[in-house]
Amino acid sequence: MLKITLVSSEIAPLAKTGGLADAVSGLAKALASIGNEVTMMMPFYRNVHILPSRLISPLQMNIAGRQITYSIVEGLYQGMKVVLIDAPQYFQRAGIYGDSSGGYADNDERFVFFTRASLEYYKRKGERPDVLHCNDWPTGLFPLFLRTHYYHDDLSKTPVVFTIHNIAYQGNFAGNRFSLLEIGNEFFTSESLEFYGAMSFLKSGLLYSDILTTVSPGYAKEILTGDFGHRMHGVLQLRRDRLFGVLNGIDEDVWNPEKDPHIVRNYSSSDLSGKKNCRKKLLTDAGFAEGDPRPIVCMITRLALQKGIDLIEEAAGRLMDLDFIFFVLGQGGRRYEEFLQQLQQKQVDRVRITIGFDEQLAHQLQAGSDISLMPSKHEPCGLNQMYSLKYGTVPVVHAVGGLDDTIHAWDTESQDGNGFKFLPYTAGAMIGSLEEALKAYREPSTWLKLVRNGMRSNFSWKNSALQYLALYDQAIQLKS
Repeated sequence: MLKITLVSSEIAPLAKTGGLADAVSGLAKALASIGNEVTMMMPFYRNVHILPSRLISPLQMNIAGRQITYSIVEGLYQGMKVVLIDAPQYFQRAGIYGDSSGGYADNDERFVFFTRASLEYYKRKGERPDVLHCNDWPTGLFPLFLRTHYYHDDLSKTPVVFTIHNIAYQGNFAGNRFSLLEIGNEFFTSESLEFYGAMSFLKSGLLYSDILTTVSPGYAKEILTGDFGHRMHGVLQLRRDRLFGVLNGIDEDVWNPEKDPHIVRNYSSSDLSGKKNCRKKLLTDAGFAEGDPRPIVCMITRLALQKGIDLIEEAAGRLMDLDFIFFVLGQGGRRYEEFLQQLQQKQVDRVRITIGFDEQLAHQLQAGSDISLMPSKHEPCGLNQMYSLKYGTVPVVHAVGGLDDTIHAWDTESQDGNGFKFLPYTAGAMIGSLEEALKAYREPSTWLKLVRNGMRSNFSWKNSALQYLALYDQAIQLKS
């Protein structure tokens, strides 16, 4: 048994803006289920609801020449310990990273404070975890601060595993803010935190952690290249012997058609009759006839360039020449939201757009649709394609990152595969792959095999947790 602390800026369901929160909570539950002592640590945001079991207050810390008063809240979530850093001036705000006007100007200061306060918590306890598992740029300073502020403490012996969930998000801040870290200027060089004149929290995590991971084997290879590394590929090349790709899992307590409370009828790979009911309800709720024979294609996504919305925009005319009903659920760039709303107005007999995010509708779309479309330009792991497979909805994806790792192209001769993939990243290739899927849909025996192949895929977090345990052991050995 290991004592593992997972540190993140967001953890579902306490605080969530995307897949990072789901990944951290899913891994934590899996690690705890196989006998480890798991603690989750994050800031105490405005809308976090948890029953405190212990409050450590008041505490004080000097940050940026000011004395900050804060508290530490301990609680429980699904049997796991949760530690929340409560500093109202930093975390009691409308959003986690920013508001409608953009990112908060003091995000660097906020997460410097979070790092220091989290490490002070363990210093006060007089004990340390066996492994500290940090996630994305907001936690990138942890391994550096262990080497500097806590160099003379036993805490400095703590091994750090650092996971890159999306290398495009780097926590780069103005170089003149480096003094916030209160460490020597030798750390603001090109060999350390300096990054094209800025100070990079992500670069700190990449350079000073004991083990690096990312969220799929394919993405671990891609980020070593100039095309996908977002200018960090040189840093990663230096540490490639410490970089591992571990595929994210899905929380099968939440995403499981056999017991999902959000759908009209549950079903399984051996009895798909419930999926037909889910399909009928999806159609009638959207104003279509329940017996409409057209295949249903869905997209559940952030409306951003990364997610391939530009391909949808470019191919809109050709897409509408194909015979299917199109559902989209998502929010993001105003340009893409307006484009999709206009598409619905022009194609009201076949397009339904929901701007925003609706958890229940996301489940209903996975259960009621026939095909899910994920044309992401880059995708570190992706979860929606795994949800789709679990729900018997056949994915069509761009063969990149975690999408390429999880979707195996359908082969008509061997009857093997669970979806359809396209390369290169072009509108024409996407249309071609979607046409293949629509052709297979018109062949009932082929389609049934595809659906069942997908539903029998295993993407449980337990597999990933076992891989992480092996990496934790490796980190411990490196530190000993």
